[in-house]
Amino acid sequence: MKVTSLLTIAAAICMATSSDAAPKPVNKDPCAELAKQGSNTDPHLTYDVVKRCFNNHKYNPDVAAKVLTALENTYSNFFVFIDQAKVGPTKVAGSPLNTAPVDALKELNAIRKKKWANDYEFQLAVTRLAASFNDGHVNYRNFCYMTARFMQPLSLYAPVVNGKQDVRVFYVDTTIGKKGLPSNPSSLTDCVVQTIDGQPALKAIQDFTDRVSAISKDPGVRLNDALASTSWYDEWYSSPGGFANRYELPSGESLKYTIQCAKGPVQTLTVPWVIRPSDYYEYSTFTNTKSYWEVQCQNSGADYNSHSNSRSPSTAAARTLAASSKKGAGETAPALTTFRERGKITQPKPGQSNGRNGEPKTPPVITQAKLVATTRTSAFYRLTGSKVKDACVAVIATEDTEEHEYDSDEYLNFAKGLQKLQSQGCTKLIFDMTNNGGGLIDFAYYINRLLFPKADPYFVQDIKTNKMIQDASRRAIKVHTAHSMLDATQYVSAATNQRFKDTSMFTKDVRQKRGSTTVTFSQRSYFPFKWSFLPLKKGQELKFKPQNMAIITNGFCGSACSMIATRFAITQNVKTYAIGGIAKRPLSYFSFPGGFVTEVGSIVADLSMIKYKAPGKTAPIQLPIMGTANLPMGELYAHANSTVPLEYDSQFYAATVHLDQDPVSARHPDNVWVKIANDLTPKKK
Repeated sequence: MKVTSLLTIAAAICMATSSDAAPKPVNKDPCAELAKQGSNTDPHLTYDVVKRCFNNHKYNPDVAAKVLTALENTYSNFFVFIDQAKVGPTKVAGSPLNTAPVDALKELNAIRKKKWANDYEFQLAVTRLAASFNDGHVNYRNFCYMTARFMQPLSLYAPVVNGKQDVRVFYVDTTIGKKGLPSNPSSLTDCVVQTIDGQPALKAIQDFTDRVSAISKDPGVRLNDALASTSWYDEWYSSPGGFANRYELPSGESLKYTIQCAKGPVQTLTVPWVIRPSDYYEYSTFTNTKSYWEVQCQNSGADYNSHSNSRSPSTAAARTLAASSKKGAGETAPALTTFRERGKITQPKPGQSNGRNGEPKTPPVITQAKLVATTRTSAFYRLTGSKVKDACVAVIATEDTEEHEYDSDEYLNFAKGLQKLQSQGCTKLIFDMTNNGGGLIDFAYYINRLLFPKADPYFVQDIKTNKMIQDASRRAIKVHTAHSMLDATQYVSAATNQRFKDTSMFTKDVRQKRGSTTVTFSQRSYFPFKWSFLPLKKGQELKFKPQNMAIITNGFCGSACSMIATRFAITQNVKTYAIGGIAKRPLSYFSFPGGFVTEVGSIVADLSMIKYKAPGKTAPIQLPIMGTANLPMGELYAHANSTVPLEYDSQFYAATVHLDQDPVSARHPDNVWVKIANDLTPKKK
């Protein structure tokens, strides 16, 4: 009896101890907890909750099958580089390009065969496949898992100091968060970051950006994309870069840095990710995993043979989908959308300090040039701090004039900006097109014609052809809608310089080799253009000479931007400069030049608009999830007789001059302008 009592008491004590030590119960539905966190006045999300919510969506074979079918059918019929990508860029000595060949259909099939733990892992695999093309026109964005933005208060860059490149702290944004930082965070500015999560810092960043950045086939440009940069868009600002501001769920809840300031001791900092709802987060609309999927993920309005999502555009995701079916040849490259979403580094108010020695920190200041004029797309400066008094700068931030609508005011104002520079005695002209992701092709052609009125402003292009495209083109020309990408009358023949009047553009095949495969393309063409205000009136002509002109970019000059930069360089021998990237390695001055971009939803809507019904299993269908899948439909050529598309023609990419980034030029672009202006000035004998 006594023994039994002791055992009972011991068991009771054990149970009590066990109960006290047990962790607090975890909400069985992490998306319900995410909804709760997102409902706060100043919502901050926790890493564990976001990760568990994402992973809580079971793998759905039906959803996966529709996603893969949508991509396979669109890629195989409309993706102009589907065959060239299998062999990659041409092999040329000194080329900065380094990207692996991609067999898209083979990889999609591999994804189909693999067993996935959950939907998030499946969707991430598709996203990374699209990124592996290293083409800013190709992407797959699933808004379902873009509801959280992951930010680090430390933005980084990789300057070359005393001949050595290392990773340094560009800026510490304490408005994001202070956890894990020293009591004086600003003291970290320009300190050397030795390692990140145990890896050499530069390798850690390069590995990350090579995996997720889709903007270029040049690893140096991809590195620039990951790091902080300074550029103009309505005003001068700094972006933290893709490494410090991202959508993809990080591998852990924090980053561990080893940092050394000057010759001081090495500091080890563990800095948690600051996670906030993104613009794709639908506030107060979901309460658990089921409703999260219905609201954030499921494209409930998708008709797989007809129109795009029918949801009213209340969020960034819905607005993107609503716009996608209306855009065509002039659509902005998705790489630019991603870049702009990274936002700006938040600067302190005047008088506050966050510099190394307590000096006031202000937005990037141009001190060696005077602002002469601005337009929606551009800013015009006359250099004042240089010994070269006849040098000016046109900063072109974008070719997106006004939501891709024809805006004659922007065209006229751009010309007036250049005329003002000329009237102030400028004979040397530098074009700064850093972080310019493109826009309207027509505006790019306009700039080309404005500066070089006697030269053709366009590149010739062609489009992939097959039975579906040929049949659809016959239908499109009968319907004759001005918006169909397959209406041949919307294109000008490169052979005759006249608009096509029949379907021969698509039906008269041109056979070309892509690697070991012979494939068919359309007749070569270009988009029509006509500007009533060109040529400029007598006495107002621009007199800038190509030998007195230069282009400077960080390699992120894509789509319509590349149509300006490469046209200037290839046909007019304008000198090109590229800054940053990997030290002692050639760097591209442009990226993703591959013709015009379209989207899965746009293609489905286009075929529906012309009332063309594609054959059964090969028909393009809408994505079953809230997302977009972009791809290039046209390909450009550097010359009319070229056989390799410019996107993969390695001989043209390297800038004439590769400039290393340094702590001054990274923050003050006018420092680079002065260097280029001096370089353009003939040396006295």
